[in-house]
Amino acid sequence: MIKLQFPGVVAHALRTFWGPILPSVIKVVLTHRGAAKAKYGAGGWAKIRQAVTQLAKADKSRGITTRFFAVDSASDATRVGATKIDSPGDSAAIKATIDHIYSAWSPAYLVLLGGPELLSPVTLSNPLWTGNPDDDPDQFVPSDLPYACDAPFSSSPADYRGATRVVGRIPDLIGLADPAVLLTQLAAATVADALIRPHPAPVFAVTAKVWRGSTQLSVGKLPDVSGAVHISPTEGPVWTKSALAAPLHFINCHGSEFDPIWYGQLSPNNWDLPHAVEAARLPGMVAPGTVVAAECCYGTAHWPPAAANGQASVGLSYLLAGATGVFGASTVAYGPPSANEYADVLCRLFLEEVLGGASLGRAALSARQRFVQGQTYLDPTDLKTLGQFDLLGDPSLQPFVANGAAPHNAVPPAASPRRAAPKAGRRIPQPTVSAAVLARRTTLSALGDALARSTTASNDTARNRSGLTHARLADLLGEYIPESVRIRTFDSAGGIDTAARAAGAGAALAKGLRPTTHVAFVPATRGRPKAVVVVREHPGGEPTVRVAVPR
Repeated sequence: MIKLQFPGVVAHALRTFWGPILPSVIKVVLTHRGAAKAKYGAGGWAKIRQAVTQLAKADKSRGITTRFFAVDSASDATRVGATKIDSPGDSAAIKATIDHIYSAWSPAYLVLLGGPELLSPVTLSNPLWTGNPDDDPDQFVPSDLPYACDAPFSSSPADYRGATRVVGRIPDLIGLADPAVLLTQLAAATVADALIRPHPAPVFAVTAKVWRGSTQLSVGKLPDVSGAVHISPTEGPVWTKSALAAPLHFINCHGSEFDPIWYGQLSPNNWDLPHAVEAARLPGMVAPGTVVAAECCYGTAHWPPAAANGQASVGLSYLLAGATGVFGASTVAYGPPSANEYADVLCRLFLEEVLGGASLGRAALSARQRFVQGQTYLDPTDLKTLGQFDLLGDPSLQPFVANGAAPHNAVPPAASPRRAAPKAGRRIPQPTVSAAVLARRTTLSALGDALARSTTASNDTARNRSGLTHARLADLLGEYIPESVRIRTFDSAGGIDTAARAAGAGAALAKGLRPTTHVAFVPATRGRPKAVVVVREHPGGEPTVRVAVPR
């Protein structure tokens, strides 16, 4: 595990250099202006642009300098040494422009304004794709992760193991030319202030019954929270307003593309799935500022409401109902029924960071970094998980501060002997930047760079021939494996530093010292549904077996 020990030294150096005058934090709001005008018309775009201006004014009072950037503007591109972009679908060009923005301005926050019609996510390869949609149905993984990394553009998720940037997306809806979708979210971000965290923090948790053990383990690891885990069946989808008033929502249910419902499940092979959370029931029920972490498949996927009789997805409906942010997967996500791996871990880490006082964007960044740090190496399912989880919402918003603590950007205020102690639940404004913030940004950037250089990850593609027999897999799994099951073997590669050391040691030796992963989609048994079995082999150690099912 990588640990960086120097944030206090950095903070001292920054205070010494800047003295009492410290710069404001920069937030860049990025979109394709031409695509937005074509979609919403001149009048609709004017309203959206005015809403961004109002957000910038609110950010100024929070100590944040917000800059609007149109990727298709030649003048904006010139300001950072980039080239204007004609197509909103050119993710490679968008990535290059973002890289130029970070080189020129070093923003603390990047907001992607709009969905794929305005700014396309990057299409990553999916190491779990076999060519058979009955295994893993996703040939590709749409992802905003590359925009959060300073690595060169690539379609490989392994190339983005070292995130360094705080990025979030304020989405619109595909095929819907109503500016209210963006206006609603921009207005909510404009008035949002940090909430002094109650002790313990209430959590609204919902799980499919088959994953009750996994969800209870996840919630049990969250620091100082309260609230029972609701189980579907028999609970849901009619939730009371008081239940949904909890500021944190943790959902571990089934999701499906083009489906505005998240589902429970009674038993491993019972596919009569009850409704657990319905998008249509969220308006008027969700408390402003709610933060959602959803393990559900396609939890943050972008798709047109027209595919679901005009109903937006659950994730987008949460945002339109008042939620501050939704952290979820763009494709099929995985986790074990009773343990914690993959989507379980990443969602829990995100909520831990939010509870600790991080902004939404920093929570996503730190969760990604901690997820990578927590692995001995990244297997193909780790890589898909890392690539598929995105943040929807303004990344600069800080949902919580601890009672009696200053907000995360705060410069200590002047002493006031009559200042009343803050009450639990009281909203407080976000403040100006401090030396500690600059130190934290430096530390996160250094950690991401170190992870990119040192972390070992599986290759995107498997060997031509499997390195594991069916008999050996059956022995490791403890059950019969039909010969028709395809076993794929993935070699691995290190980061920049690891690769350099391996080159010096010789290619054959390096290959022998690197971990290997075997992946197979195995049929259902009486005790579990069809699953992906991941066998991780470490040089000199015993193989480990992970069994995960689609969320």
